[in-house]
Order: sequence, then structure tokens, then C-alpha cells
Amino acid sequence: MNLVYDFLFIVGMLFSSIYMYVLFKSKDLNLSKKILIGFFGIIIVVLLESYAYIHEIVWLKYTSFAFVYGAKLLIGPLLIAYIQSLFLDDKKVLKKNNLLLVPYILFTFLISVPYAISRLFNGSFTNHIYFLENYSQYIRCSLDVVLLLFLYQGFIQFRKYRNILNCSYSNVEENNFIWVRYLLLSVTIIMAVDLLIVSSQLLFGAFPIRSQNIVMSLVALCIIIGAYFGVHQSKVLVPYFLVNGENEIPPNKNIDEKQRTEFEALQSKLLTAMDVQKPYLDQELTLTKLATSIATTDKKLSALLNQYLNTSFYAYINNYRIEEFKKKIQSLEFKDLTIEGIAYDCGFKSKASFYRLFKKETGRSPHEYIKSQK
Repeated sequence: MNLVYDFLFIVGMLFSSIYMYVLFKSKDLNLSKKILIGFFGIIIVVLLESYAYIHEIVWLKYTSFAFVYGAKLLIGPLLIAYIQSLFLDDKKVLKKNNLLLVPYILFTFLISVPYAISRLFNGSFTNHIYFLENYSQYIRCSLDVVLLLFLYQGFIQFRKYRNILNCSYSNVEENNFIWVRYLLLSVTIIMAVDLLIVSSQLLFGAFPIRSQNIVMSLVALCIIIGAYFGVHQSKVLVPYFLVNGENEIPPNKNIDEKQRTEFEALQSKLLTAMDVQKPYLDQELTLTKLATSIATTDKKLSALLNQYLNTSFYAYINNYRIEEFKKKIQSLEFKDLTIEGIAYDCGFKSKASFYRLFKKETGRSPHEYIKSQK
């Protein structure tokens, strides 16, 4: 059985390391990616602790134990911060969540670290040894409940911000949400299983095998499954549609003359459609809808935007909407409408997304921009 555990733990650590490398090497290393790097780093140390336990590597077991015993107090806040970082300003996310790390820090340095030191150097902190060895199952159960509460809050925030995301971007398909949902659901299932195991142990006695190995095997399997889906759909491995504002083909500078001619012809059709038909006024506009309106495929239109124009569908459409807003605030026809009313008329679906995108594009809020035009 240890061979199976070995395989799962090593592969889980390997794939987690690959995730971290991909995230670290990607351009625009923003807060979302940094949080994911931290999350997978925790997974590696957690798996490493179980690996060291199987092979009785004492120094590695207790060194890693010191940092991962209370890891559930860290994973919860990290997932909350990760979800928020996909939609909110980085500084706002850090300000909202910095205190959530305090319980983990206190738990680690008041409980985990002294216990690890006592085991490594014999004799120190004997009270910690007695406390943890007699109440470890109750502590583990409590940590499971705390993390499950964090996950519940994460699902609530995900649903809330998902609606905002749908309003902010015009071509977010359902499968783009797989990664965040998968992450929350997989952690929830693992914690539910862990809580069930611990509860059973408290009621019926210890298992003949180390229950922590079962849970860590589930963690490794979830990492492996994530890698499998990542191969078949890159948005699962790294959700670039969120962290980079892209979900189309990555830019390719190697465009030959034939492709350039095709792109120029397609761009001409697109510009005509944008000027005459103004499809960006449609709040439900998608890449597929726009492609159909100019008699092409979504793949070709996506390639035009990404490879030739070096932009994304979201940025392209929202830029037109912002320019439309600038024109309409100058027109007497719209003088009686509110800022939000004009924004909706320009194709935006929410006040929050409009204000955020307008300030990002112009450097000023809509109110500040309007005052500057008077």
C-alpha cells in the first residue's frame, strides 16, 4: 500500500510544482496567480509531510508538520482571497483579508512549532506533546469545520462575483467557470471526507491504517485530475480568461502574407459592422454572435483579435462601448439620463463593471470625465 501512497504523493507534488512554475513564468504575475502559487506550495508541503511519515524521515516529518498542521486555517482565507482577487482591486483584497491570516500564524507558533521542536529535540514543550497526542482528533475535526465554513463563504462569494463577471465580459462561457468551481468543490469533498473519517474515529476508535494517508491520496488525485483537465482545457489549469482578461488564442507574431491579407479583409468587415450595425450595444453580445454578423467563424474572429490586433474580445468590445459613452454624454438627446442609464444604453450590463472599466481605460471616473468635458 505504501507504494501506492508513494506514487500518488510524488505525482501530486510534481504536478503541483508544474502548476507553480507555469503560474510563475506567465506574464503579468498578479495577485490571483501569486495566491495560486501559495496554494500549490502548501499542497506540496502537506504531501511532503505524509511522504516523510511513511518513510520515517523524522526531521522532514516534523519540520513540515510545523507549517502544515494548521494549514486548514490558511487554505480557507487563501481561497476567499483568490476568488476576490479575480474581480476586485489587489489592494482592496489585501486590505479585506490580511487579518484572516492571524489565526494560522498564532496556531503555528503557539502549537505546531513547539510540538515539532519538542519531537526533534526531545524534552522541550512536554505540555504540547501531551495536548496534541490526546486531543489531536478533536483539533483536526475543529480545523475541518473551520475550513468548511470558509468554503461555504467561498461558494457564496463565487456566485456573487460570477454575476459581476458575466456583466463585465461579453464572452464568458459556462466552461470558463470550471476551474474555480473545481477548486472549491474538490477541497470541499476532501474536507468532508476528512471530517467523516475523524468523526468515525472519535466514535468507533482508530483505523488500522493512518487515515491522513487516505486524505492525502485524495488531495493527490485531485491534483492529477486537475492536470488531466488542464491538458484538455487550458482554462482549468490556469484561468487566463480571469487573470489576464483573455480566453482566445494567444498572440502569434509569425503571420505570413496570405494570413495578413485575410486578416486585413476580415478587419475591414469587422470595422464596417462596428460602425454601421453597432453590435457592441447588445448587452448579450458574444464572440459567436459577432462572428456570425460578419459571416465568419468565431475561431477566425478570435485569431484576428488576438494574433493580428493583439487584443482580446473583451477589450475590443468594451473599448467601443466606452467611446460610445463619451459620444452620448455630449449629445442633448441623453442629457436627462443618468450615467448608469447611458452606460446601459452603450451595452454595459452593470454599474460596477462600467465604472471599473471606464476608470481603467481613461484614468478617471465617469463623473470626473464629464466634469472635464464642461
